[in-house]
Amino acid sequence: MKREFQIISTKLMTPTPRKNYVRREKLFKKLETLCDYKLVVVKGSAGSGKTTICSSFVKENPEFAITWITLDKENNNVFSFWYYMLESMRVYIEEIEDIISLFQMIMHKDDIKRIIVSLINLLSTKDDITIIIDDFHYITDVDVNKTMEYFLKHSSENVRIVLLTREEPAFYVGDFLISGRLLEIGEEELKLSADEGFRFIKDTLKMDLNYGVIHDMNMVAEGWIGGLQLIALARSYHKNDCMQHMKVLNKYMITYLSKEILDALEEEEKDFLVKTSILSYFNEEICNKLLEKQGTKEMITRLFQKHLFIINLDEDRGIYRYHAIFQQFLQHSFERLEIETQKKLRLRAAEVYEQCGDFEECIKQLLEMQCYEAALRKIEIHGQNPQGWSYLRHIPLTCIVQNKEMAFQLIFYHYCNMEFEQCTEILNTVYEGESGHHPWKVFAFCKALIEEENLQLDVLFIDEIEDMDISDVTKAIIYVELSFFLWFQERIKDALYVLDKASMLEKRMKNPYVKMGILSSLCQIKEDLGDLKECERLYNQLFEVVEQHPFLSALKVTCHIGITGIYLKRLQLDEAEKSLQHVQDDEAALGKPYLYNLMELQFLKGDKQQAKETIQKLQTFDTYQNEAFLSSLLKYAIHVDEEYVQQLDQFVPIYQQKNEKKKLRTEDKLLYAQILLRKGHIQESLQLLDDIAEFTRKYKMKILLIEALLLKVTILGNELPKYKRELLNLLREAIHYSYENHILLPYKRLDKQTQVLLMLLKEERLQDLNEGERGFLYVLLQLGNYDKENVLLSNRELEVLKVLATGASNKKIGEQLCISLSTVKTHIINIYSKLHVSNRVEAIKKATEEGIIQ
Repeated sequence: MKREFQIISTKLMTPTPRKNYVRREKLFKKLETLCDYKLVVVKGSAGSGKTTICSSFVKENPEFAITWITLDKENNNVFSFWYYMLESMRVYIEEIEDIISLFQMIMHKDDIKRIIVSLINLLSTKDDITIIIDDFHYITDVDVNKTMEYFLKHSSENVRIVLLTREEPAFYVGDFLISGRLLEIGEEELKLSADEGFRFIKDTLKMDLNYGVIHDMNMVAEGWIGGLQLIALARSYHKNDCMQHMKVLNKYMITYLSKEILDALEEEEKDFLVKTSILSYFNEEICNKLLEKQGTKEMITRLFQKHLFIINLDEDRGIYRYHAIFQQFLQHSFERLEIETQKKLRLRAAEVYEQCGDFEECIKQLLEMQCYEAALRKIEIHGQNPQGWSYLRHIPLTCIVQNKEMAFQLIFYHYCNMEFEQCTEILNTVYEGESGHHPWKVFAFCKALIEEENLQLDVLFIDEIEDMDISDVTKAIIYVELSFFLWFQERIKDALYVLDKASMLEKRMKNPYVKMGILSSLCQIKEDLGDLKECERLYNQLFEVVEQHPFLSALKVTCHIGITGIYLKRLQLDEAEKSLQHVQDDEAALGKPYLYNLMELQFLKGDKQQAKETIQKLQTFDTYQNEAFLSSLLKYAIHVDEEYVQQLDQFVPIYQQKNEKKKLRTEDKLLYAQILLRKGHIQESLQLLDDIAEFTRKYKMKILLIEALLLKVTILGNELPKYKRELLNLLREAIHYSYENHILLPYKRLDKQTQVLLMLLKEERLQDLNEGERGFLYVLLQLGNYDKENVLLSNRELEVLKVLATGASNKKIGEQLCISLSTVKTHIINIYSKLHVSNRVEAIKKATEEGIIQ
């Protein structure tokens, strides 16, 4: 079944300028300098000549490489807009097909910026290109304007944009204005001069009127070329002077003149104009099928020659469209036809456009007649992706939810983009029609997901997705996205289950984008489990996929950000910093994941002020204002600045609410255990930590288990004699789960007492550790080097070392510290052993290098 979004090729055609057009010398001179500008804005009302000026300039200047896009209101969403932008590049970019295929699969609006980065990179290697976007006034959507501003700001100087619009662009153009890279052509400049008006009537419209009459007509029209043409045509069809009482050309006069023109035509001509006015574009074949008659080419030619506001889009293929001024009037006339006639024509138009392969126009015709079920069937066939789903906003939800697959995909799309209100609205409609229950478990999962209820549902809902009548690509992407949600709910087994399903589909499709999604999700899961070696192997696979498929190059930054997490957990801070440097110049990458890793790096390096500033940046994101992610930030923030400690009290009621809804994550529980400890509720904290340890052992969540074990060590360490055996067992277990993957991050914040316990473990239980665990223990004993604290040597050994460094003999050391000579020798042997040296000189040198002594 075909699932691709269909493009309207006529939207990408450069209009053919009318014959004998008036050459606008002043405006042409301005346009000849467009290579000196990044943005050109041609602003004027409907019929002011914007399109004619630019299309005629393009015709006269073939040396300019241009691409032309004509928009309508349906392009006012980020997916539709950028799909046309990409399609317009086919002539200039050989690799564009790969990017379009990638674009077809994205669910998140945020991912569009990655697509734009890929486009920018490809365009930077090409020759000069000018992108002309007609009817840009339809673009009011915030996301479209933001991405357009980003494209303009970051694309290379060989790329420029020309906007033809009735309104000022909604994005910020101040930077281009200040830098002298904005060229503006306004309403006043578009107005015809007296001489240009005369030539337009004489040369273009071929009307034999004297100069005085034309001057009066142009004065009433106030230089507006569309108005002048209306007046001229009305006058030509009515010998009486229609201007006799006309002082100003307002909307009422436009309607009057349009009626005068239409009434003066033959009945067959009027019938043709009114009935074809519903078409966005037409040619002989389309008109023949719509009107169920042959030979409409002669009619089209005749009306075109009468200058009845018909624009030639493609002279060779005979494709035309009506100008907005006249089409709007004609459509009002169409609406006066009998309803049954209107419906038949609309349905026939939909069928004709579908036969032409034009899904967009087909669906628009069906929606005009509120044929919602038929429209849904077309979307199901042609548009199961975000671009096609944009049409669903015109269809009542009560109709959409009758198609379960469509309703589920739409919920899923809104959830991916954190549009939760829309999700709730759809779900409410689903359940209203089912008396509060629905046989599909997948809707129960969606409901629980949105309403933050218990998500421990049977995985049978996943099997329902497998049976849906949707494309394999869509299924695979849904599985990948579901894996992230299931991972976040710590349903690791289920997350791996859906990823396995996605992998089976990907092996059949050989789709690199889907493969990247699968590997990315696996990396996230493996990193959180603490399987860092496996995670690193998967990241290397990700880098290989990107290298093999250059159109995915914009996604390489996510690999660098991801692998930074591994380096941080191993305390490989230099490698982590290098990895982040790969992306710090990429503005599109400097989002939440980058900033979070940067904050961790700053914290681990001891740059608390910088870490605090990064935390403040993170708090501006909606994600970190959401209670679901609060603990991941607070666990660092409370160690950075005392002001964040106060936020712990705000976390308590959030914790309790999440606990009631069974929405707690282990990360929340660990933070709450710290809060209980701070409040002096020792036993409650210990009980919670035991619960965490039991859960994380069961599901092999190594990093969280290690954190729980170490926090318990911190609590019990104050009573060493009483809990010595248990403390050493806890440390041994933590080391056991750490050594294979070299997990060091949880040990970074250990207090001095725990560091002493590590030394005690070495002295008393070293024989119980395997070779790998012993090596890891030695690494832990060196961790204090970052803050210059000595945890290797006891206080007495440190005193002996400091006196030894003065050059004192063993006897002098004993006398100065009031200890026996044999005790001095024992301490010196221990110092040599712990510092891995064999003499005094090496001991002093090693201790000085490592900051143990000054």
